[in-house]
Amino acid sequence: MKPAPVSLSIAIVLLMLASVNSRRSRFTNLKCSSFDPEFAKFEKCKLKVIGRGVVSANVFILMLKLPIDNIFINWSGWRRYNSFQPFLYNSTCDFCNLLAARNKVSFEYMVLAAIQSRSNVNHTCPYNHNIIVDNLVFDDGFLKTRDE
Repeated sequence: MKPAPVSLSIAIVLLMLASVNSRRSRFTNLKCSSFDPEFAKFEKCKLKVIGRGVVSANVFILMLKLPIDNIFINWSGWRRYNSFQPFLYNSTCDFCNLLAARNKVSFEYMVLAAIQSRSNVNHTCPYNHNIIVDNLVFDDGFLKTRDE
């Protein structure tokens, strides 16, 4: 018997700082929120300084209703000018569809490829476990396609 589809909406806002002089980018703020607290809960959502000018993101999402086969994620990137303003992208996508049919030039795929290097998000839906991102460091190659 196949379980009923469950929808998950998680907004992760990545705030990045780009210095004009050094052209280096890094995480400066990370905000995580679940739109359905009975479905998923963020146990950990924080940035950690691991070196001079090097900041890593750590996220642990406790999944309360398993298995998960219908996931939507809101991706949003921001850049600081005089204040934090939208930068690059703000999009919501079907995460299961993204994993199944990868478009290597889409913004979502580039971010996902970087996240997959430091997480357990490495297979298609359904997910029967919690989501862990451990020590994800933003660098200047974060948004480059892997074919370059």
